[in-house]
Amino acid sequence: MKKNIKYHVLLVFIASLLMFSACEDEFLNVSDPLVLSEGIFPQEVTDLEPIMVDIYGRLQETYYGTYMRLWPLMSHNRDHGYNGAQYNEFALIELNPNLSNVNNVWTRHYLAIGKCNDMLAAIDRLRDKDGLTASQIDKLDDYEGQALFMRAFNYFYLINLYGESPILTEADKSKMGVPLWDYAPDIINETYKPRATQGEVWDLIISDLKAAESLLAGVDFPEKARASEWAVKSFLGKAYIFTLQWDKARDVLKDVIDNSGKQLVSYDILRNSFNGQNKFNAESIFEVNSTYDPLGGSSQFNTGADWMKGISISYVDQDGTEVCNGFGNMFIHDMTMPRYGFNSPATTTAEQKDPDYLAYSLQVRADKSVDPRLYVTTFQPYVDSINYIGNWRKIAKGRVESYNAEASKAWCIHKYTVTDRYWGDLNGWHGINMIVMRLADVYLLYAEAQMHLNQTGEALEYINKVHRRAYDVPVNTASSYDYGSLAARTKTLDPADPLANDPLKYERWAEFGGEGVWWFDVRRFDLGQEEATYYQRVKGGALEWRDTKYAMPISTTEMNANSQMIQNPGY
Repeated sequence: MKKNIKYHVLLVFIASLLMFSACEDEFLNVSDPLVLSEGIFPQEVTDLEPIMVDIYGRLQETYYGTYMRLWPLMSHNRDHGYNGAQYNEFALIELNPNLSNVNNVWTRHYLAIGKCNDMLAAIDRLRDKDGLTASQIDKLDDYEGQALFMRAFNYFYLINLYGESPILTEADKSKMGVPLWDYAPDIINETYKPRATQGEVWDLIISDLKAAESLLAGVDFPEKARASEWAVKSFLGKAYIFTLQWDKARDVLKDVIDNSGKQLVSYDILRNSFNGQNKFNAESIFEVNSTYDPLGGSSQFNTGADWMKGISISYVDQDGTEVCNGFGNMFIHDMTMPRYGFNSPATTTAEQKDPDYLAYSLQVRADKSVDPRLYVTTFQPYVDSINYIGNWRKIAKGRVESYNAEASKAWCIHKYTVTDRYWGDLNGWHGINMIVMRLADVYLLYAEAQMHLNQTGEALEYINKVHRRAYDVPVNTASSYDYGSLAARTKTLDPADPLANDPLKYERWAEFGGEGVWWFDVRRFDLGQEEATYYQRVKGGALEWRDTKYAMPISTTEMNANSQMIQNPGY
């Protein structure tokens, strides 16, 4: 479904109305034919549709919006070639409460939550109307289920970004979470709230998802981007994993595996699923939908995504010139390739064009001695090619604007980059979907639950299913690529790597590189120090770890606005 721009003006009126809906002062009781009031909208069940569309549209302004370029910096899958735009701070995880992106992510998630609460309040009012048909009641159930899912979705990212610490033990649930609003406040004093505990936030997330699970059971939306019951159950299983409820996670995730009809796609389809192709494929469970809007400009939100220009690739033009297809502020971190098993220190352009290096690069692809997901996550300079505006062009080294380009491997980012046209022809926007949940994640979460329940054989099999797909062999049949145990050696070259003998963690790292998943895994596996030790440094400087880095700071704006707010430790 598209986030239709015409709804934005409409929803501004709705938000203004609902914010002050309980105020009965005479000076607010005015009649203005240009302003929608609660007395005239929403009046009918069909009036809820534009509100629902707006809620989905706000996904492009939250975790999977412009900020998607930042999270892989925190997990160090990528590095930055530009010394600005807060890249240094996020790559070093040296954040401060005054950073605009620290505030923006918080604000936009809470705006989205506010829209969900407004929607739920409107649904309750419509349920009180007489004469509703069975079809209208079903439609209200559908809207309520989606709104609850979306509220839980937004709180999921808030708690994992701003919660005081990861939940490693039951005691961690009593630490500071984020403020909770499960209703639309109607007086100003209700807009000031203290931080709930982490356990209370997760309780709301799980409660909303369980309610949504019931409301959306068996519902098959014609719009593929809507949250299905399987999206709800997948996130519910993930919430159980993040809160150490292994048996509950096992049951709901196995339900998704057995009954959703989803399956792992082939390696070739996977490799081509992050650049605008293969949307809503057989493996995908939930996506943030984007559609190119030719009327949208570069300075306004529309139905497309605009942050791809910041991670853009470079290619070799027909005259041999190396061209960056966008801003090119980011590229793959030099320590990412050896973690996939690629054994070469080549950094300079001459070294990367050397015939022996190129021969090695082609050989390890052919014999699969390097994890093939390296080529899902990256584009290798002078080896990979793209079909750019109908012509095949070799990939070049990524742009390094602020540092020494010849001292960087600078492999280009594959996932979510514009590869087939000049990004500026789209006014900076593109119709590439963000894959939020896919079956590979469900498999690995299920394996994790089974590990904690001492079902090691079942856990290993589901880890191997994901691993087999990477090597393009049948996923349900034992293969020569299989891990022999849950402590088997992985592809990373460094034996001291924390992922060297941990297939579960390695598979999560290798499978979801650049998808905004690994930072949350770093938190909940308590790998902050180990990852900083492995990656050592980024372009902005040496990595230094403190456990307080697991939580982003509460912004100065929020601290000043909410007298009951308490800052995270370390800030």
